[in-house]
Amino acid sequence: MAIQYERIKKTIAALAAYGTLPQGGTTRLSYTAEYLAAQAFLQREMLESGMLAEVDPIGNLIGTYVGREPELTAVMSGSHLDTVPAGGNFDGALGIVAALECVRSWQEEGYRPKRTVRVIATIEEECTAFGMACFGVRVRGGEFKKQKPESIVHLTGGSLAECLQAAGLPHSALQDAAVGFQDLAAFVELHIEQGADLEERGLTCGAVTAIVGYDRLFLTLHGEANHAGTTSMRRRRDALAAAAEVILGVKELAEADDRFVATVGQLNVTPNAVNIVPGKVQLAIETRAADDRVLAEVRAKIMSLLERTASKSGIVITKENDFHVAAVPLSESVRKVIEQSAAGCGVSFQAMPSWAGHDAQIFAASGVPTGMIFVPSINGVSHSKEESSDFQSVTQAVKVLEKTLKTLAEV
Repeated sequence: MAIQYERIKKTIAALAAYGTLPQGGTTRLSYTAEYLAAQAFLQREMLESGMLAEVDPIGNLIGTYVGREPELTAVMSGSHLDTVPAGGNFDGALGIVAALECVRSWQEEGYRPKRTVRVIATIEEECTAFGMACFGVRVRGGEFKKQKPESIVHLTGGSLAECLQAAGLPHSALQDAAVGFQDLAAFVELHIEQGADLEERGLTCGAVTAIVGYDRLFLTLHGEANHAGTTSMRRRRDALAAAAEVILGVKELAEADDRFVATVGQLNVTPNAVNIVPGKVQLAIETRAADDRVLAEVRAKIMSLLERTASKSGIVITKENDFHVAAVPLSESVRKVIEQSAAGCGVSFQAMPSWAGHDAQIFAASGVPTGMIFVPSINGVSHSKEESSDFQSVTQAVKVLEKTLKTLAEV
């Protein structure tokens, strides 16, 4: 049977019920009772769809639809089951439901792919528990296998060890779950765009080219705190006024070049009093781009901006810390399959980067041929109870995913 609109809609609603808030939105944090109940629901759905289904030692749920030649490397699809606090119903969950729906349709039509196809519902992608994004997939890749769960501290003050115990998972999860990705031929993640580009262009889906990298600069602007009434304007070394120039300068750089976006989202003013000229400001600048060369170019321009601002304002700017995450290009061959599948389904699409991070980048960085399919987000809203996508577009995108997985699984 074909991909079913109503079944997708019903399953999304069923998942959203695990963690629904009275004021709207969903909170389903990793290892909580709501999370484990949602995971159990999905496991039952997988079993009813003809899959084997198990939770790995760290808490990722994996359904396995055994192929005609099970000795071959498998094709995997899925996304994350956890949400941000008071999040929406589509972020992560849609990718799981989409992959599940593909397998459901295969079971109903009696189709068995050449390669085994796995559906994964990953744990702790949103970094709301331990402050580490894509944690479940990174554990599976072996990144934490030399650590003890007591050393990974929960943002509420507990530890991973306590979470594992409460969920009935082994204390040795960081080692036991580190199976790597060598058994995968490809990974494809369907996800909401979380931006407005597809909707504004009237397109049904996106074929992702890369997941952007980012630079974060943590700066301190040192001026001189002084009396707000008796210090003349010409004698001031106002750290906040200089920070305002930096913020506007960064904004102007980004507005002049659509290859990157830039944000100053953190600001701390000292002494932060109405009658004192600000003596110190701490701020953070984040830039994102799909090409590391662009990030390097932007970094140089920002450093030049900082030098000019410091000289003009009579202040000192020091770099306290910086952080760089490289852009991750996705597989061109998998993207071509996605684009061919979209064309074959009569679905409008465009190639585009992802401006947010995803589990897919961990698979791609580990050498797994990886692709992503984006679904339009209504008004570009995500990480909010207002997050939504049109189910007609969702259904069309799931058809593209089904055709993509079938193509990859028959190679």
